[in-house]
Parts: sequence; C-alpha cells; structure tokens
Amino acid sequence: MMRMALQQATLGGLLALALVVAEAQQPRAAAAPATDCPECPVLALVPPGAFTLGSPPTARELDLAGGESPPLAVTMGRPYYVSAREITVGEFRRFVEATGYSPPLGCRVWLGGQWVFDRDRSWRDPGFAQPPADDEPVVCVSWEDARAYAQWRAERGGLGYRLPSETEWEYLARGGTSFARFWGAQDSHEDTVISLACDYANVYDASAVEAHGFPWPHASCSDGAAAVAPVGRYKPNAFGAFDVIGNVREWLADCYTASYEGRPADGRAWIWQGGCEQRVVRGGSWASRPLVARAAARDAELAGHRQSDLGFRVARDYD
Repeated sequence: MMRMALQQATLGGLLALALVVAEAQQPRAAAAPATDCPECPVLALVPPGAFTLGSPPTARELDLAGGESPPLAVTMGRPYYVSAREITVGEFRRFVEATGYSPPLGCRVWLGGQWVFDRDRSWRDPGFAQPPADDEPVVCVSWEDARAYAQWRAERGGLGYRLPSETEWEYLARGGTSFARFWGAQDSHEDTVISLACDYANVYDASAVEAHGFPWPHASCSDGAAAVAPVGRYKPNAFGAFDVIGNVREWLADCYTASYEGRPADGRAWIWQGGCEQRVVRGGSWASRPLVARAAARDAELAGHRQSDLGFRVARDYD
C-alpha cells in the first residue's frame, strides 16, 4: 500500500508539473488597454508564448508564391505592445501638423475596374466616396511615411515606437490560436462561406460587391462597409487588437524574403544592412478576397508604394 501511495503521489506530481508547463507555453489573456499619453495610440499588451509562423504544406489555402511554407516554430519570449487599432487619419494629421512632414501627392486607387496611379490622391483624399474621417485608418502612406510617424512618436514620448516585425504581426493576428483566422474559420476555402468574417473584419464582402465589383471571390456576408471602416468597429481578438485582419493592409518592419529560411526563431524583424527595396505587407484589406485575409498570408510592396488600402499600426517594447 505504501508503494501504491508513493506511485499515486508521483503521478499526481507529474500531472501537476505537466499542467504548469502547458500553461506556461500558452499565451495569457489580454491585459487592459494602455496608453502612454492622451494623444498616443491605445496599446494592447501581447503576452509571450510560442506559435508556428506560416502554413504547413497541407494547408487548404496555402499560397506557395507568398513564401509562407515551410512553417517555422517561433518562441515569443517577451511581451510587447502594439497599437490596438490601426493608426488613424487624425493621428497621422497630428504628426504632419507637428512636424511639417509632407508626403508627396500620388496614390494607387481602384478606378474603372483596375488599380491605377492617381497623381492627385493622397492620405488627405484617397478617392473614397467621402473625405476620410479622423477615426478611419490612414491610407495612401508609404513605408517611409509609416516609419517617420513611428520615429516622431518615439522622439516625442521618449519610448521606442516602431513598426511591428512580421513575426510579431502574425503572432498578434493569430490571437493565441493556430487558425488561419483567429475567429476559427481555419478550414475555409476562399470560395466558401466565411460566416463569421464580417463580425471581426472588414474584407471584400457582399456589401462592397456592387460598389467595386472586384474580379475575385468575396466573403458571403456583409460587414456594412464598402471601403475603409472606422477603426475598432469590429470585434477584437483575444489579445485586444482590432482590424488585424481586414480594413487596411499593414506595413511591417521586415525586408521581404521569398521564404522563412534563415529567419530568427523569435520576434525580431528580418532586416539586413543596406536596407531593401521591398517591405512585408500583411493582413488583407477592405479590397481583399478571403484567401488573403488570414494570418499567414504574406505580400510585399516597394517601400515608396502608396495605395488606398494600405496603412499601418505601431509597436513598442514592453520595457
């Protein structure tokens, strides 16, 4: 009986230890939003954890051309902050007025059934039906514009604001899940109904078909927005972040590469000395078909590119 009692005690201890280890490996629940100053972006605290960057070769929506496979096991050893919402028109305007920063005119917009470069468009007038509101995400900004905003915010507040890394972004977008979309539609094809998409994301959907008529599939639901929507309008993920998927595509810090080979298995951005022409873009937008509006989907744009579905959010270290 003594041996049986010892065996039971040992088994109980091992089970308890296993539970502790498993719990430590899982992301914790989102902390309350924070902000560094009255005019600073509201921040979501992203907990440490581990996840798989990219998609397995058997994924139903795998985009081999995007370089999202083979996947990479990543450990996010430290918490970090991201702006809970995409940077808005009002926030970018404060930056422009405070610094005199003047992005050149010209932006790629959807016109006449195709994307065209319009020399008269800008973040102030991206070509939507109405002038952009202060609570809408700023668009028609380049990677340089986004970085300039982050540097200004860092200098103004004495904190290390920056663009998120690609790894930080995908970890954020998954919201503690392994799904293609954090709301759980991990098995959906782009041609199938993504029944919950419009509760959580502003993507190309039934409400935008008549307005734009993009020649690609749309989500079979209605999110009520034909183009950009005010930030924070849809449900957040478990980390307290809004619009990570959909609304606007987001500039990231990394140089674009065609695979994850050689990438650090942590949250650092992949940047090499001398810079790079193409930067990573993630998240999909109001114009994106469902295939692109998922956590692992990758894209790239020239650093000087401006488009009416392309914006950004910022990040900073926890300490």
